[in-house]
Amino acid sequence: MQSLSPTSRYLQALNEGTHQPDDVQKEAVNRLETLYQELIAKKPSATPPGRLMARLGKLLGKNEPDVQIPVRG
Repeated sequence: MQSLSPTSRYLQALNEGTHQPDDVQKEAVNRLETLYQELIAKKPSATPPGRLMARLGKLLGKNEPDVQIPVRG
């Protein structure tokens, strides 16, 4: 199920009477629409298998060694 675009939602709100026409709102919706279109057009980057899990493990601290090496001075 694809979500409605910002413009579609704004027009729907105008038709339902929950919003009043406003030039500033319209400009904001136009900017959001541009971002929305760019995001849905962007293809997801291909992550090699296993790299995602390795990154998640690193972020969660799962890749740290079990034994800490003592500091020599």
